[in-house]
Amino acid sequence: MARPPADGRDRDDGALRRAKAMAVPTRAAMVALLHQASAPLTAQEMAARLGVHHTAVRQHAQVLIEAGMVMAGSLPPSGRGRPRTGYRLVDEPDPYRRLSLMLASAVRDGCTAREAGRKHGAMVVPTGDAVETLRAEAERLGFKPSLEDADGDRTVLVLGGCPFADIAASDPATICALHRGLAEGVAGVVGGVDVERLEVADPHQGGCRVVLRHTPAT
Repeated sequence: MARPPADGRDRDDGALRRAKAMAVPTRAAMVALLHQASAPLTAQEMAARLGVHHTAVRQHAQVLIEAGMVMAGSLPPSGRGRPRTGYRLVDEPDPYRRLSLMLASAVRDGCTAREAGRKHGAMVVPTGDAVETLRAEAERLGFKPSLEDADGDRTVLVLGGCPFADIAASDPATICALHRGLAEGVAGVVGGVDVERLEVADPHQGGCRVVLRHTPAT
């Protein structure tokens, strides 16, 4: 059996597969269904909810399995017939899978990427003030963040790397809007800062800057 390349290409190819897998709305909707489900879903169950044929669901599920986002397994028998196959999300999602859940929620709810980001940001558990919470969340997502003081009432969150570089390069409007919304959601819940702007850099080089303006205490 061939060994994966030692220079990280296999990891990068996996990230690209996940990005391509989520580019199809039906697959994004399937991920949203599985994220909401309390138990594995069959192809027939997903097909009924999505209004597509179960054969198409199986084909899309296979792409998600190959991308490392979904797992398939046999379900306990219920009556006669062949064993059923259930699908569920892979546990402990990496940053690309967390991104996929945010994008899937946008598809499910019919909202923009920025709005989906705000919803997820509003659910982040504070780890301090808004600036520290944003830094910690950016760290958790793999952005390699650092903080800079811009002037008396502004702080800049510098994103040293982009864990979503491949998909951000192909669709920067969606991915950058999603992450601006995420920052706005955190700021709105924790309070104390407003997200003034997002200065976008080359995703493969890193260095995007989230400019935060401190607001007076009320």
